[in-house]
Amino acid sequence: MSAITVAKKDFADAARSRKLMGLTVVFALFTLGGAFLASWAGDLFAELEGEGAESTLDLVFALQTPAGYLVPIIALVIGYAAIAGERESGSLKFLLGLPHTRRDVVIGKILGRSAVVAVSILVGFLVGLIGLFVFVGSVSIVDYLLFTVVTILFGFVYVCIAVGLSSMTRSTTRAAAGAFGLIVFLWFIWSFIALGLLYLVEGSLWMDDYPDWYVSLLSLSPDAAYGSAIAAVFGEGQFTMATAYGVENPPLLAEPWFGFVVLAVWALVPLGIGLWQFGRADL
Repeated sequence: MSAITVAKKDFADAARSRKLMGLTVVFALFTLGGAFLASWAGDLFAELEGEGAESTLDLVFALQTPAGYLVPIIALVIGYAAIAGERESGSLKFLLGLPHTRRDVVIGKILGRSAVVAVSILVGFLVGLIGLFVFVGSVSIVDYLLFTVVTILFGFVYVCIAVGLSSMTRSTTRAAAGAFGLIVFLWFIWSFIALGLLYLVEGSLWMDDYPDWYVSLLSLSPDAAYGSAIAAVFGEGQFTMATAYGVENPPLLAEPWFGFVVLAVWALVPLGIGLWQFGRADL
């Protein structure tokens, strides 16, 4: 129960953040734009093919990219100072003076901050749902809820990463730098490394059939795993890296269901390292 107590207090503290309110508004506006884009895509398909597009899947496809960018930012902004901020201010010693272990504090921070991120996602997607009814007039509630659940899971993964990073340092500046550096690495450097390896191994950057190892490497980022998890839930390959590169028979690491495994690894490894480092740290 100690972790739950920490989570309740942390949720109340983080929920009052002006940064969270601002990011939630931005996220809501993006989902509203996604609803409009889904409506436009549906009209386009109706004109080109003589039949309406599946509005809910259109919205999922329209929202995957902005959610893939905004959810990590929200989670990292909410989570990077979870432990480091307490250590920097000295309040962590007081918190640990209560009947809480260091593990309780870390788990409680994850639960509390994950709940805050989940609320932000729910608010944003509720706006998108309203927009979909306004612009399209129909929606599959079940499909939309499934997409929301997967996105909340995606946010939870990044909260684990952020709190794990925060547990490794006593400085919020270093924790913020680590969070920003991680974003740069995952969004830009990862793909450049993959392209460099592709050129070294294959001698070209453009080919008709991309090798399995290249597609597998690209599929191992948490953002790509988010797309794979969506594909596994909806049975739609358009959300995966394998489909993006025209691979009809994807390797194991690029299979849609394996996206959940990748997300679990990205959540547990940074968290495990953070717990180990925090457990032996001199406060």
